[in-house]
Formats: sequence, C-alpha cells, structure tokens
Amino acid sequence: MQNMLVVNAEGPETRVAVVEEGSLAEFFVERKRDRGMVGNIYRGKVTRVLPGMQAAFVDLGSKVERAAFLYVADVLGSGDERKLFEDSETDDGDESPEGAASRMARSRKQLANRKIEDLLKPGQTVVCQVVKDPIGLKGARVTGYISLPGRYSVFMPHVAQVGVSKRIGSDKERRRLRDLVNEARPKGTGFIVRTAAEDANDQELRDDVDFLARLWGEIEKREESMNGPGLVYADLDLTLRCIRDLMREDTSEIVIDDEEQYERVRKFTMAFLPRFAERVKKYDQRRPIFDHHHIEPALRLAVSRRVPLRSGGSLVIDQGEALTAIDVNTGSFTNTGSGNLEDTVTANNLEACEEVARQLRLRNIGGIIVVDFVDMDKEGNRRKVWDAFQKALSKDRARTNVTKISELGLVEMTRKRTRESLVQLLTEPCPTCEGSGVVKSVTTVAYEILREVRRSGTLVDNDKIEIEASPRVADVLQKQEREYLDSLEKRFQKMITVVGQKGWKPDQFRVAGKMSSEIAAEAAAEAPRHAAHAHKNGASHGGGGGGGGGGDRGGRRRRRRGGRGRDRAGADA
Repeated sequence: MQNMLVVNAEGPETRVAVVEEGSLAEFFVERKRDRGMVGNIYRGKVTRVLPGMQAAFVDLGSKVERAAFLYVADVLGSGDERKLFEDSETDDGDESPEGAASRMARSRKQLANRKIEDLLKPGQTVVCQVVKDPIGLKGARVTGYISLPGRYSVFMPHVAQVGVSKRIGSDKERRRLRDLVNEARPKGTGFIVRTAAEDANDQELRDDVDFLARLWGEIEKREESMNGPGLVYADLDLTLRCIRDLMREDTSEIVIDDEEQYERVRKFTMAFLPRFAERVKKYDQRRPIFDHHHIEPALRLAVSRRVPLRSGGSLVIDQGEALTAIDVNTGSFTNTGSGNLEDTVTANNLEACEEVARQLRLRNIGGIIVVDFVDMDKEGNRRKVWDAFQKALSKDRARTNVTKISELGLVEMTRKRTRESLVQLLTEPCPTCEGSGVVKSVTTVAYEILREVRRSGTLVDNDKIEIEASPRVADVLQKQEREYLDSLEKRFQKMITVVGQKGWKPDQFRVAGKMSSEIAAEAAAEAPRHAAHAHKNGASHGGGGGGGGGGDRGGRRRRRRGGRGRDRAGADA
C-alpha cells in the first residue's frame, strides 16, 4: 500500500494528511488567521518571576495575547553550565524538532539546584523559542535553548554535543554521521542527527549543517537590531514543515490541490530535497482531494467517541481534563475459531493495540492515558499484548512511556503533548450540554418545573402561572403530569398554563416570568450559605460521623478480578 502526503490548500486553511498503508495516520491543519507558534523564536521580556513555581512569565510582544511560561530548567545558563553537556554521551535524537528542547530539559536535571530568582529579573531580555502552543487559557511554553530543524539535523547553538537518532540501527552508519557532523559543526554548538540522514551522502549532510549555522547567524543579527519584545524568526508554514519533517524514502508521492502551494513545494524540494522533487504531484481532478483519497470519512471518525474495530469490537475514547480513558470492547467479536474465550479476548486486544496507537497519533492525544483492555487470565497473553502495544507505539514520533498491563487489564501511559489535540482543534463544547456530554432528561426538567411552580405558587400575585418549555418537556407536563398540575391549581387557586416553545433547549424553561438560568443562578448563590450552615451544625456535634464513615469505607468489598473479562466479553457479545 502507498505511503503519501495529501495536501488540501484551497481556501482559508491548509490541511495535510499522512496516509500510511492506505489508512489516515496523522492529520495537521493550519488556519491562515491562526497559525501555530511552535518553533518560532522571540525576543522576550520577563514580566514576573515566580520563585514558588521556579518559573517566569515572558512578554513576547504585542501580537501575542498571553505571556509565555519559562521554567527554570529552560533558562539559558552560563558558559560553565553549557560545558556540562560536552562530555554527555547520548543517542536520543528525537524526530520532532520540538523534541530537541525536551531532550535538553531532561539532560539539565544536573542543574536542578539553580534558582529562577538568581537567573532572571523582571524587565530582563531573553531570546526564547516556543516549544508548546497556547492551549485553552494557558500561554505558550518557551525555552532559552534554541533548536533549528533542518532536513537531516537539528541545530542547537547553545549545547556543545552531537546526538544521533536511535532509529538509525547501524552502528557503522551512526559513527559515520556523528564523525561527519562533529567535523562540520561550528565550535561550541550542537546537533541532533535525524533519521532522515541515514544513507545521506557527506555533502548533503555538510550542506544541512552549514545552512542551519548561517540561519542562526541571521537570527542573531535580527534580534540584536530589535528594541523591544517581538517575533525574531517564524518557522516554515505547515506544508513545508511537513515536507521537511515527514518525507521518508517510502513516501511514494506528495499530492497537492493548490497551484501556488504546488509551485512552492516543488521549488522547496528541488532546493533542499532534490531526490524527492519528482514525487511532488499536482491534483487536477474535479472531486475534492480529501474525498478522492477517502480522508474525509476518516476525519469524521477521528473526532467520534466510538471507533469500530474490523473484527466487530470497538474502542470508546473519552478525553477529559485530567486524563484520556480508552475502553476496549469485544462487541460482536466472540469467536476466533478455537472456541476458547481467552483466545478470543486476546485476539481482540491484539487488534486493539494497533488501533489505539493509530488513534493516539491521529488525534494527537497527549498527557496521561489509561487503556482498559479486556481482562486476560494468562500472564503470557498479557505480555503478548503489551509487546504488541509497544511495537505499535514505535511508529509514533511523540515520546511515550508505558507501564505493564495490570491484573485488571489497565495500561497507564504518557504521551508528549506539544500542540492541541484534534478534538480541541476541530470541535468546541456543545452549547446545549456545555461540554459535559450529557443533558438532563425531559422528565428531570419537567419535575424541576413542577418544583418551581410550588415555590412560585405563594409568591405570584396574579391568578395565573404560565409555564414555557421545550416542546418535549411541555408534552410531558400536559400529558403525564396533567393530574398533578390540576392538584396544584386547586392548592394555589391559580390557573396553570403550559406553552411549548419551538427551538428551546431541553433544559430551558420559564415559570411565572423567571427563566431557568435565573433559577439556577439563585440556587448557586444559596449553596455556599447552606454549606456553611451544615458545616457549623456538624462542628457542633463534634464531627462524630467520621468514624462511621471510615468504618463504612473499610467494610466495602473489593471487586474480585476473576471473571471480569469473561462477563464483559459475554455482555458485549
């Protein structure tokens, strides 16, 4: 099957799809009005130093809305501190350019005794690079240890060492690349040799090293000419970054639907990647390029909560604030031919390994992730699934750390996060449920309305109480609860009318002129007073309930592991 890059650049956004063996593996999007910041270099000004957090806020100029965050480990040290890196042997060459900064941060643990207040003062100028885009209300994260990515190497002007990507397997090739870069690099600077350099000839690698060194010289000159904080250097746009970072020998073609972008990419590859120039193709068919390559359906699935597996099982992916939970289900997959349920569960989990790893890359899910595989009784099967999961994750350019499968079938892992996930990028919280994923049932809302009618009955001066609600809620009140409404009319001696309002949300209503939002706000304002009153009463009784609570917790029975996987497999079937 073909491995290819598909570029959709018509309109106000650019989308790049990485297709591997016929399936969508990675997806990137850049809006012209909202370009990412990762890789950009700024002249910044320290605005606040936070000793308690060992970090500082940095103003990046008037065009960046929020101040950036700079940790103490990312503050550029003195010349003596830089020498600490010269003798460190490392072969961890991260494929992603931003990975260079992360690797240097790990190496700088030996400088942990430094204090931010000794290194930075408010008003001080710092040259820094964005390593993590702003996410939500958080500003960008920056580092003083600059890294400039090229095709074959990543240049680090402030670290005097050379690393070689672990993905280059041949020791002989690794030595060749290390020796060549050591010879070509400017004194006192560092490089990471990328996987793309494997089998590159000597001149290509020297040219790459020389180009990056000259680029850094230009950046230094520009920064020195600036008077205040602002952008010094912007990384390449999305299309050219993807060509630079993702083109591999097994990439059969780059297909582009926009004439201007096609010409830019063709010139870029001819100048920097001449052996790939013939693989750049212009897409001229009438059908949209993402439809032609079956990418749009895969994108719709990539923001869906449920992902089907070929065998009939499924994944359920829930992205939360604290972590992402991925549940593996057997679904209709109940027979491997052996008639053995353990074999069925193991086969389902093995298939899920590939799909979980693919979804993590495609959705760009970062942070803490918990995968709940279906339970397996045999230790050998758990080990087999864990090995398969590790192998599937090896295709991922982002750094991952994975724990062993627990007896409950859980795998805890972390994946490096540098930009927004696909869900954050392409979706927004539902205005109806406000991002919770659930809404109150019509019956629940109907009973809320009835409680409000009881509250309003003695407060309303006129002889009528009008209820307005969504059509479904109004229907419940008029049909299922008509008898109770009649009893309230007799109780308060007022006529109660119900009106269905088209277009209203299920939880939206008005009782006697008061909207549901006002009622909720009043209840929220009352809550602290009730809590304080309850706390005061509890304290007056000496807090005697604590022992009973502890005893109740101690008396809870632990869930037995035995049979969980079988019950679950059978239920899913």
